[in-house]
Amino acid sequence: MSTYAAMLDRAIVINSLKSEDIFSAIAELTDALVAAGALEEAKRDEAKQAIVRREMSASTVMTDEIALPHGRTDVVNELVCAIGLHKEGFSADAPDGQPTRVVILMLVPPAAGSGYTTFLGTVSRTLMDEDKRAAMIAATDRDSVLKILRGE
Repeated sequence: MSTYAAMLDRAIVINSLKSEDIFSAIAELTDALVAAGALEEAKRDEAKQAIVRREMSASTVMTDEIALPHGRTDVVNELVCAIGLHKEGFSADAPDGQPTRVVILMLVPPAAGSGYTTFLGTVSRTLMDEDKRAAMIAATDRDSVLKILRGE
């Protein structure tokens, strides 16, 4: 199984993000990983800090309503992913001025190879398709979101 497929199989999906900025989205998705058992509660703050540090060094907010916050940290032993969808979107100073509606958060272990960059690239290309992105934002359940990302 490819890294991309394996990441999607383990991904946590939040279909109704409530956050109003990228940093609260990072917190909300990190909390979702803890609630789902994908991240130990005792490691929540360290995980959040790793992603915020990365976000502060270079924004992961992209054009086309997408943000891909991620960080390397030893609080995980494998790639961990949470996907958040915000129906209305929030302001995140995107290069194109559009609101951010799709947030894909990743925690990457220090020993991870290039698999996570392949994952980010594949997700980015999929989400740059306006119809797929709109369908994903409109989706009401995890399976529908993952089918779109899988190209099904």
